[in-house]
Parts: sequence; C-alpha cells; structure tokens
Amino acid sequence: MLKCLLRDVNGEERIFPGLLSLQVNVDEGVPADSLYASFSYTATEQLVGITLYDDDTPLFAGVVDEEERYRDATGEYLRISARSLAAHLLDNEAMPCSYDHPSLGLICERYVNPYGISLSSRDDAVYFGEQNVTKGSSCWRVLKNFCTACYSAVPRISSVGVLYPKGIRKTERILFGKEGVRFTSIREVRKRCEEISTVYVKASNTGTYSLPVENPGATERGVRRVRYLNAVLPESPMRCADAMIKNSDKKSYELHLECPSCLLGKEGCRAAIKDTSFKDRNDLYISAVHYRMTQDGESSSITLKRRQDDVDQ
Repeated sequence: MLKCLLRDVNGEERIFPGLLSLQVNVDEGVPADSLYASFSYTATEQLVGITLYDDDTPLFAGVVDEEERYRDATGEYLRISARSLAAHLLDNEAMPCSYDHPSLGLICERYVNPYGISLSSRDDAVYFGEQNVTKGSSCWRVLKNFCTACYSAVPRISSVGVLYPKGIRKTERILFGKEGVRFTSIREVRKRCEEISTVYVKASNTGTYSLPVENPGATERGVRRVRYLNAVLPESPMRCADAMIKNSDKKSYELHLECPSCLLGKEGCRAAIKDTSFKDRNDLYISAVHYRMTQDGESSSITLKRRQDDVDQ
C-alpha cells in the first residue's frame, strides 16, 4: 500500500491521510525524478520533504518544491510538487576551483554527500587529468563532467538518493507479456537518426582524424552519421569512441509499454518481452517509469531500451 511521509519546517514528520492522486516520473535522461500528489486538506506547517513508501519500502525521497492549498465545490485539498534529492545538485552552484587528479570520493565529499546522497559502491576511481569548475557550474555539472571523463558514462541518482556513477544497471530481470507483467499496449520505435556509423579518432598531436571506429550494425543498414573524437585531450580518451557508438545504439531503439500496475523502483532492471505479434527480446532494460494513481486505478508507462552491458553497480 502506498503512503506518503511528509516533513515540515519544524522537522516534524507524519503520514498524510487522504492520498487522492499520485504521479511519479523516473527517467534516466532527467537528473531529478519528480512527484506530484494531491491529498484531502490537512492543516500543516510549511512542508520541506517527502518520502513515498510501498508498505515499508521507500520508493521516492525528495524535497518539496511547491505546495498548493485550494478549495472547490467538492472540498478542500492540498497539492504537492517535489523532486528527488538530485534536485539539490541541480539547484546549487559549485564554487569555482581546479582539481588535479580528482577522485570520485573527493567529488562526492564536496558535491554529493552534503545533500544526503550515498554512493552505490566503494568505487573510488581517479581521473588522471585536470578538472576545472567554472563560474556558474552546478554541483550536478561537476559530477557529470567527472563521470563522463572518468567512466565515459552519465551518472544516475536514484529516486531514493543513491548515486550510481555509471548509471543504474541491476541484475534483476523482469519479464513482460506471457507469464510475466501484463501490459495493455505496446509501441516499438526505431530511430535511425540517433545511430552513429563511424567515429574518426585523432590519436596524436601531429596526426589527423584518421583512425576509424566502426559500428558495423549501423553501416550494414546504410546509416551514415559520422563523428570525430580528439583522443589527445584527457577528457576524451580513446574509449569514448566506443561509448559514443554504444550510446547511439541505445538511443536508436525503444519499446513503450502501458502496464496496469506499479513498477516504481524497477528502473535499471533487465527486461525481456514475450508477445505473439512483436519479436521476443531478452536484451533490454527499463530506462524510464512514469507512474500514475487516481481513484480509477493505477498504471505505469514503461520505456525499454537496449542493454549495453551486464555490470551490476
């Protein structure tokens, strides 16, 4: 059973009764997840935080951005708009400075941990180069720049405040369709415009962009989208070429499902689909969950993408 624990400016916490509607948006392409909830009105001090539970399991923890009290012919209500803890990194500017060989631990200590966000693993990789924090950079941009340079990956902060430096990739597998999670509609999208056929790499200061890194799957299907990478620069090493191709492959294919159930907390899980009219697939993962609950019931809009690795972080 879903329930919302809200915290006010005095630090008092309580489960709010009368939850009328709920919407939670979780998408790996958006740094902070969002939550919108409406309740029957209950008098309260100004609200600052919210945690969504399924029984005793937390599904979302965040900060209240807006609260609205309103009344109409049917009664008096309270609306809440909130974002996950990643909102702190987006909202706060980092002090300009320069780091030489920064580690993930240092970046987390300065820009992540102060906001109640924990690290998913003991990884303390070091970026062998210089990283500059320019005026106007958010804490999120500092973290993202570090992870992009060090791991060739975009970080992800989960709905409950856990940092995954390489994105969320869980080993749990969810089957959709026959003998699995039921869905009421399915939509398949192919985006040739996202695929990269070749990345040409410059490997030395005196050289040119003459080293090709091919994407055979794309070139065989007639895709012609070329990119260039200067691997001489420390922030764009050679492995970035493979990462660019993998990311383009991931973006080029999506499956969208409508499921009459709650699938919050399943982002990053492995996914497979069995369907009589669509091809069975086992190489997918859940990249986005958009959950809605009203008096008419609940549903989850799911986005599945190609899984590029088998790393559980």
